[in-house]
Amino acid sequence: MPGSYTAREKWEIAKISAKTLKQAAASDGPHGTTDIVDPRLGNRLETIRQRGEERYEREASAVFQKLEQAENAVAKAKADLKTAPDSRTKATARQALQKAKSDLSKADRAARKY
Repeated sequence: MPGSYTAREKWEIAKISAKTLKQAAASDGPHGTTDIVDPRLGNRLETIRQRGEERYEREASAVFQKLEQAENAVAKAKADLKTAPDSRTKATARQALQKAKSDLSKADRAARKY
């Protein structure tokens, strides 16, 4: 699962990865008897990844809610346009429909990232 990391978290992941690589290189090797990689580094990395995944889920949920709201707004604007009694109301409804479609397009682009 992808994550959504802050700049600080990205920096910390890189730092921990470098430390882990350095410690692993200092060990006896893949079949050696001593593994000197600090387990706290792995725990910290896992904590950061879990937070990133939780943040990603929250962001994705919010984006898809926004997309659904935009789709509903387009449907309402189309209904308003079809039921407009006079030309002045139709012009206003047409503008509302254009704005709703624009908002839907923006929400759709954002949702494609997830």
